Amino acid sequence: MNAVYVKLNDRRDIINVTSDFFLTDITGWVKVDEGDGDRYRHAQNNYLPKPLMTQEGKYLYRLDGDGQIIEQNVAPDLDDLKAAKHAEIAAARYEEETAGITIGGVQVKTDRESQALITGAALAATQDANYHVMWKAVNGFVDLDASQVIAVAQAVRQHVEGCFSKEADIQLLIEAAESAAELDEITWSDDA
Repeated sequence: MNAVYVKLNDRRDIINVTSDFFLTDITGWVKVDEGDGDRYRHAQNNYLPKPLMTQEGKYLYRLDGDGQIIEQNVAPDLDDLKAAKHAEIAAARYEEETAGITIGGVQVKTDRESQALITGAALAATQDANYHVMWKAVNGFVDLDASQVIAVAQAVRQHVEGCFSKEADIQLLIEAAESAAELDEITWSDDA
């Protein structure tokens, strides 16, 4: 027979669960049950049907005044929903930012590494009017002179800045939202 113990925070949320099989000192622990089998002996992973916390870091269980374990309503609040929406929009911005653009029929990569390479080529082109490069685009190599390299770099920079500007505008909408329904209507799509 093993006893199940829980540790509580100041709000009586259950922040840890174990059994006397693993405890050498029960100071600060509250006994809630006892029995035979893995559910009791290995209570950390077996006693409660769900994890102790949500992915948002909220405790799922608490000990009520009668010593009973109760599952809490941990529905996300508006701040949690806003944080999730901010992350969703940032991920959408990154996806669009790094998806590439087409300039004059040439498919140019815009991932972070390509942005750096294009910036470096543009710097060289500004220092040498005779600069020339064979640039590897998505659809093959293209021969670019200094003015073309600068034009490509400007187009990529404009694309990237446009993505970040759009994200900034949407972030303001998120902060202004006053309900979950309003947040649901906010998307990355062009009509946002």
